[in-house]
Amino acid sequence: MSSSPESWLRRLLSAFTTSAQLLAPRSAVCLLCGKPQQAARSAAGQNHSKLPPQLRQSVCGACLSAIPWISRIQCSKCGRGIHCDDCARHPHPSFICNRSAVQYDPMMRGVLAQYKYRGNEALAPLLGDMLVPAFEALSAEIASLYRTKTDIRSAKKQTFSDQWDAITYVPISEERAMDRGFNQAEQLAARLANRYGLPLMRLLVRDRHTEKQSFKTRSERLRDTRQLFNVNPADLHELQNRTMVQSSSIRTISQAPRVLLIDDIYTTGSTAEACSHTLHKHATVPLDIYVLTWSRS
Repeated sequence: MSSSPESWLRRLLSAFTTSAQLLAPRSAVCLLCGKPQQAARSAAGQNHSKLPPQLRQSVCGACLSAIPWISRIQCSKCGRGIHCDDCARHPHPSFICNRSAVQYDPMMRGVLAQYKYRGNEALAPLLGDMLVPAFEALSAEIASLYRTKTDIRSAKKQTFSDQWDAITYVPISEERAMDRGFNQAEQLAARLANRYGLPLMRLLVRDRHTEKQSFKTRSERLRDTRQLFNVNPADLHELQNRTMVQSSSIRTISQAPRVLLIDDIYTTGSTAEACSHTLHKHATVPLDIYVLTWSRS
């Protein structure tokens, strides 16, 4: 028996309603605490207005207020927010300085564990956006430093592409990549490079596999990072050629390429030092290497 027009209409309306329900966006939840955004949105204040919109939309106001941002720097070398004797005792001459976005407190340790060790890659954009305030502060710091020097890049209003020649990242071993499925430092670097339109380069490779650095003492870290990295000749050659042929209206040949090295956490600085030392060793031109890490332990 054929269906009546009214029956077909009811079926059509039912199908439309079901489709609309399936396609409707789910209630937004905070990526850090898992609660609905609106439940804790009232805690958001004006002090969060300078954070990336994506960050403010994915984290509730209460969690934003609980993030231990590093806003005051006591150690100009490692970027620590408290007094630091470590850099005086153990200098890292291969990179100019490190800056970190947050302190590595229990909350941040849990977030990194979810992302790095439990494979929650949905957190990658969040951690990448958390680098933005530290990156922009570091860029402003560099601009202020060079404003009084004969750096042609400071002769006009600088853009981020004027300041940075490349973003690179700490590599992981093939064994770690197969086990984890991704390189957290590479994902953070890619997020930042895409946001500011900066070249992302694979300048470094890892020569051998080691156990997790988080379980080692300072002396073990220093020993294990020796001879741990090598360069990717193709990308290093591209960086050197690109900076040498750029227009003289932007830079002079005597200016060193400025490279930003990204990693997830800064503990002793041994990894950043080993990576930077390797780049200096193989580069045919001087390099200005800065380090940007998500957290400072």
